Amino acid sequence: MKKIFIMLVFLLASCSSPQQNPDFEKNVELAKNYFATFVTEDFDATAALISDDVEWQGCFYGTTLMNKEQAMEYSKGWHDAMENITYTAENYLPGVDPETGLLNGSVRTYGTWTGTNTASGKDFEISMYHYFTFNDDGKIINAGDYGDATGLIMAVAPDPAE
Repeated sequence: MKKIFIMLVFLLASCSSPQQNPDFEKNVELAKNYFATFVTEDFDATAALISDDVEWQGCFYGTTLMNKEQAMEYSKGWHDAMENITYTAENYLPGVDPETGLLNGSVRTYGTWTGTNTASGKDFEISMYHYFTFNDDGKIINAGDYGDATGLIMAVAPDPAE
């Protein structure tokens, strides 16, 4: 009986959860830095965080993968349309390699954006999901934004003239 108990302890100890990717915590800080530069509308600082060969998935209906130039135009569109923007993260979660399912150091986050539409003065609050993959230089090489951006734009649009 004692041998069975010892074997059970060793078996349970060997079934521990997978170890976190060593780059994850560093990449969480990089993701937080991205949000910090984005909300201050520091276009150059935000651009410096993004790799020249990035693939970015926008959150508007029909958006295809964007390159860096397109991703920066997308960011500028948000900056032009909204004021006093903030992002409050609910969490930062580890991502996995889509082919292997193994932790790869990428970062996922769910959170809430708030701000005011520039044209209408209407306030907004929207829940969004974002993901980031970073290269060895700490720049974003893959990213995506998911949420009802089209619905948001419609909700805060100026009221039609009567």
